[in-house]
Amino acid sequence: MGMRIIKAFLQHGSKVQVRTSLSLKPGHEGKRFVVMNPSPPSLYKGPMDDKQIKPATVGGTWTPAAYDPSSSKPEAVDVVLHFHGGAYVIGDGRDHDTGFLAKTILKHARVTHVFTPQYRLSSNPGGRFPAALQDALTSYTHLIHTLRIPPSRITISGDSAGANLTLALLRYLSEYGQDVELPWPGCVWLWSPWVNVAAGLNPRRIERNQNYHTDYLGGNFGLWGVSTFAEKHDPHDPYLSPLGHPFRVQSPIWLQCGEAEMLYADDIAIAKELEGVAGNRVELLVKEAMPHDIILVGGLLGFHREAAECAQKAGEFSRGNRKL
Repeated sequence: MGMRIIKAFLQHGSKVQVRTSLSLKPGHEGKRFVVMNPSPPSLYKGPMDDKQIKPATVGGTWTPAAYDPSSSKPEAVDVVLHFHGGAYVIGDGRDHDTGFLAKTILKHARVTHVFTPQYRLSSNPGGRFPAALQDALTSYTHLIHTLRIPPSRITISGDSAGANLTLALLRYLSEYGQDVELPWPGCVWLWSPWVNVAAGLNPRRIERNQNYHTDYLGGNFGLWGVSTFAEKHDPHDPYLSPLGHPFRVQSPIWLQCGEAEMLYADDIAIAKELEGVAGNRVELLVKEAMPHDIILVGGLLGFHREAAECAQKAGEFSRGNRKL
């Protein structure tokens, strides 16, 4: 029943293409919500240097409390910088959106903080690529340069489209990190990553997926995402569709997907591709009979235990393989 409700919600939302309001006011989150100013323009190179889309102010929610540099020992913190899913068209990283995810990771992965940025969405004006990538870089540099959190104590994480955004940020670090003096994070978590954005252009292909009837994703949702996110940009670009374009990642990567989800085959493929690059450390966890992105929607679908088990495995991987 829960699967059908979410599927109907996404199908309806895709047809009307409702916009998600992104406010920079604290709201219900209060002091846990912070606002980040863009980094110096020189940090936004290559694919982030766009004539129309410029770095902007970004909001973000901390769980359980905002990180306080004056009262925290940097070597004792374990911060997860998490980018939410939603095909780049819905979601805002606030409690009603990622609250279950943040609390599950906080408790079962045994970290000290989870930070969920409110990156720009392509369903809103000025939110096409590379807006979200610019906001991801702004968030990462805020943790490192403003809050002085050691990169080794940061895990960059993302679910679905947020995992796509995570891979784009990692690719940027691979290509431009040395030029802009941005270090690699201690670890990477990818939850049901959306790695073939270009495939969303063909809803019928999506609906022929062998897992179409065991998942809540539909073709119109992917089409809405790619048609707005990749507007004026090639959806086959490796920054948008990393499948088939593996690269060297100096941080250890943990990837989780569901056996019954639509992105299962793509996620297996990207894990193998990344693992095939010399020097990469990749671990894959396939959750039997699970649909897409249980770390985000597990609370709605009743998969609390499965989401907790995945978070526990992610935390164990991070502590055992962290890049120092």
